[in-house]
Amino acid sequence: MIISKSKSMMQSSFEKTLYRFMEIPKPIFSGDFGIYIHVPFCLSKCSFCPFYKELFSQKLKKQYLAAILKEIDDTDIQGKAKWLYFGGGTPNTLATKDIHGIVERIRSKVEINSMGVELLPALLTDEYLKELKAIGFTKISIGVESFSDEVLNKTGRKITTYDHVRQLIELAKSLGLWVNVDMMVGLPNQDANAFRQDITKIATILPDQITVYPFMVIRGLKAIPSSPCQEQFELIEEADEVLTRRCGYGRKGVWTFALGDDLYDSSRDELIEDYAGFGPSAFSTYGDWKVVNPELDVYVRNLENGRRMGFVAPKTKASDDWRKFARMLYDLKLDDTGSLPSYIKLFIWLLKLTGYIRQEMLTGKGRLFAHEITKTVVESLPFPVQNPGCVENYDEYISYKRAG
Repeated sequence: MIISKSKSMMQSSFEKTLYRFMEIPKPIFSGDFGIYIHVPFCLSKCSFCPFYKELFSQKLKKQYLAAILKEIDDTDIQGKAKWLYFGGGTPNTLATKDIHGIVERIRSKVEINSMGVELLPALLTDEYLKELKAIGFTKISIGVESFSDEVLNKTGRKITTYDHVRQLIELAKSLGLWVNVDMMVGLPNQDANAFRQDITKIATILPDQITVYPFMVIRGLKAIPSSPCQEQFELIEEADEVLTRRCGYGRKGVWTFALGDDLYDSSRDELIEDYAGFGPSAFSTYGDWKVVNPELDVYVRNLENGRRMGFVAPKTKASDDWRKFARMLYDLKLDDTGSLPSYIKLFIWLLKLTGYIRQEMLTGKGRLFAHEITKTVVESLPFPVQNPGCVENYDEYISYKRAG
């Protein structure tokens, strides 16, 4: 009952978020903030991926690079950025010289504390890793998802081998790069035994972090998960047994296991900190606003014409409070002694009373609660590029897009 009511509450709160396509409020960043770079290009479109992407071409890449450098130039960012993440899409569709150009443009304005990048292993080479290290990257995240050819063929993802992944991770760690590997549960054609084999294999390589994502059922996806949410959770709990009891990993979050205390998790960071998003479909939060850039063609035209049009929604104290709660839930530790409002503290008290929390840590059924709620949050997020229903004046956006 608590889980179903909480999911309904979360879904309802996100349905209230409405964006308008309009001139973007002037972004100003200083103090504690992050920077996210969205690289929208992929060589193929994976059926399980909910994020905005475009098929790669040299022409589109050239337009993108010119636009994003101008966007960085035109944005008031100063001081020190706590983190910089390149996500996608597939960031390593860009040459390292392209990535270096973006990094240097940002470095001309701010200091960067930590830099990470998501990478597709099928496109990744030893030389590319060495060049990322030379640029100054400290962390990488390799999207393996599964080692099963049968599973990956069903998703449209480019296949890579266990030996190639092992070689890449060993080289990266020898270079001093901190390595996360993304795995998935619930992919089409992926039964429980296939997932168990995936976890056993990745555990033998010992990357610094392993993140096990459940299949997200998000608007517009055609793929169907191979297992229900409850079974996906049970398999993640089995992975916990293998990774924490046998391999020395610590459970750092609802889906995250790490050796040591460091983490690579941009989604976690974005829950509580303002950040500047650059690139098409990139999210930003600052001041009183949540802002999302438009699709690539509109984004490029905006920057060519000196305009800053995008999707804008007000950022309220209530939404910030729920972000803090979601961060604690994600970390499997709920503490009601901070500055949370009374209604969230009451909710935490109820979770303690009903056995979901013991000594501030989530219990077994508390982890199921965190799994279900976190998954619901991701599946319910209002992505204005993919979901016209959360944009008040979507017709105006389409007219603007066609006018180009």
